[in-house]
Formats: sequence, structure tokens, C-alpha cells
Amino acid sequence: MTPSVPSRLWASAVSFALGFGLGNYGILMVARPDLWLWIAVSVVLMATGALGVLFADTARPVSFWAVLGGEVFTVFTLVPLLWTFRVATAPAGETPRTLWPQDVTWAAFDGAISSDTLRDAAGTSLLVAALATLVAMPLAVSAAYALVRLSAPGRRYVYGLVLAALLVPVVALTGPFAAQLIAFDVYGSRLALVLPTLVVTLPLAIWLCVTVLRDVPWRLLDAVHADGATRGQVLRRFALPHLGPGVAVASLLVFVVACNDFALGAGLAPDRPSLPLPATLMLATGRVDGSGAIAAAGLLWLVLPLVLLLVVPRRINHLLGRSYR
Repeated sequence: MTPSVPSRLWASAVSFALGFGLGNYGILMVARPDLWLWIAVSVVLMATGALGVLFADTARPVSFWAVLGGEVFTVFTLVPLLWTFRVATAPAGETPRTLWPQDVTWAAFDGAISSDTLRDAAGTSLLVAALATLVAMPLAVSAAYALVRLSAPGRRYVYGLVLAALLVPVVALTGPFAAQLIAFDVYGSRLALVLPTLVVTLPLAIWLCVTVLRDVPWRLLDAVHADGATRGQVLRRFALPHLGPGVAVASLLVFVVACNDFALGAGLAPDRPSLPLPATLMLATGRVDGSGAIAAAGLLWLVLPLVLLLVVPRRINHLLGRSYR
């Protein structure tokens, strides 16, 4: 669908006005070196507005509202990360006053890596996320197979319940979970977090596996069975090449999401040995010395999802951009 000319003109006008306003505010109110960041953002927005006017009547299906939204999303993503990097690289005892890094030092990263509290919290997060993913994925593959392959009545309603479970705010469930863990005398234990974490991992895993299984050439499986293939041959010729990559990426996504959950950790692991890293960073007062180490640990924790995004971007976009029909 090609966007209309008025839609492109309105998007161009909004982009140009937003860039013009940011540029003037930066010139009047922002000091160097942050001034150059404001000017760079304003130039990009104004250039987008100008290009939108020039290409408003083109037949190409380019939505300048989408372009503007992508630019705004990029700014609101990179600016907090830049500020976190500024705090992490500031000299000890110095309060950052500018967004652009100055007097960069890496001592906070050494402190984050050598901190026993942060290492224990990271280990808890990795352990709980790995176990919750290992439990969730076999169940998710089985459920996704039933939703995709079996013509059972009501499967769309079941899938709707899966999506509803995926959208439930986890923080609303921490109270009931805490009561159950206290009743079983496992409140505050590391492994006790695995079962509540399935509330996050299992619906997400089913949703992703449905997308994976929808794109599998099932007729090939029928042909392999018709040729009298053994289970090992079915595994090598069909399952591994056609199911393996998608299920592997889905497992990594589920693992990353579980690693970054903080609501369950903060509500169900009150003491240091069982507190995951995201909850530790959120409740860092009195646990970690210095805001620089906290910011550095947060940046280091971003390495895994960043690597995953850089290695398999197209498959991730495919998994997250498709829906069940």
C-alpha cells in the first residue's frame, strides 16, 4: 500500500517542525559539547522533512511517518544508553554534567566485574533463565505443533489465551507467587524462581514456536514418512534443517527475556544470594558501591541481546514480525 501524498506532507511538516524546534532550543539552551548532538538530531529531522516534500508524489511505498517514528525511537533509545555510558565512564566521585563523554575511565567496568554481589546476581539470572527456558521450550514446541498441525476445535481460543497470558503484567502475580513460596518454605531460594519465571517464558516460547512451525514444509515430512525413513533419518533430513534454526533462535530469545525480568526477582528474592541481576541493579542502594559500577553492569548485561541481534537479525525480525493465522 502506497501512502497518500497528504499523509507524506503532514509527516514531512511534523518532522521539519520538530527538527527546527530542537535545533533552536539546543542553540539557545544547551552548552557544548552536547550542543552538537542537538544540532545533529535536528539536522536529521529537518532533512527528513525536506526529503518527504521532494518525494511526496513518488510511487514508492515509503511512509515518512514510519521514518519519523524510527528516528524518534532511535533517539529515545540511544540517548539513555549514551547517558548510562557517560555515568559508567566518569571518573570516581565526579557527577556527570554533560551527555557527551569526557575524561573517559574504565575503572567502573573493572569494579562491576570484580563485585561479588553483581557476579552472584548475574549467576542467579543465568541459572534461573536457563532452567526456565529448558523447561518451557519442549512444552512450547508440543503446544505449537498442536496449534499449527492439529485441527482441534477451539485452537484459536487457546492461542488467544496464550497471548493473554503473555500480556499479563508479571508484577501483579508476585504477591500470589510469594504466598505460595512462603507456604512451601522455599521463599528466597534461587531455584524457587524457576517455576514463577515460566509465567514469562512459556507463553513467549509458544508464541515464537507457532511462528516457527507455521513456516515448516510439512509436506516434506509426509514424503519422508512415505519413503519409510527411520526416526534418525527424519531427525537428520527434516527436523534439524527445518526446525532446528528457528527453535534455537526462539530459545535464545526466551532466555534473554528471562534474564532481563526484574519484577519476579525483586518480589520473590529479597536477599542477596537469590536476587537476580536486573533486580539487583534496580535495588542497588546499599548493595553496590557507586553509580558507575551499576551503570557499567547494566551495559555489560546488554552484550548478550546485542550480540544476538547482530548475529541473526533477519530471523529475529521474522519471528517477531509474524502473527498466527
